[in-house]
Amino acid sequence: MGHDVGMAEGFSVDTADLARYHSQAGALSGEIVGAAKTHLSGNLSLPGNLFGDLGHESGLQNSLTDHLDRMHTHVHSVAGSVHDLGQSVHTAKGDYEFDEQEFGDTFRRILG
Repeated sequence: MGHDVGMAEGFSVDTADLARYHSQAGALSGEIVGAAKTHLSGNLSLPGNLFGDLGHESGLQNSLTDHLDRMHTHVHSVAGSVHDLGQSVHTAKGDYEFDEQEFGDTFRRILG
């Protein structure tokens, strides 16, 4: 990768971008949970007689019920992870803002 001429050393953070990311992550997390409630909640369990005696004896009924439970757990876990990532970005935003203020205050005192 080339290095752009005139590019400053280090990096900069646009806290407005971080705020947007936090907001979008929260909305996406809510959408995932909403989709799960709308499209998956009716499938939390199977009717006991869906596969008859053979379904119970073969373990098919329990296997599918366990699969549905894992699927619901996974979808809610994904939503939680998206939410947590958004919260982490929000925390990072606060840290950058605090550091910027602290460094600015220190610099102003030195120049003062």
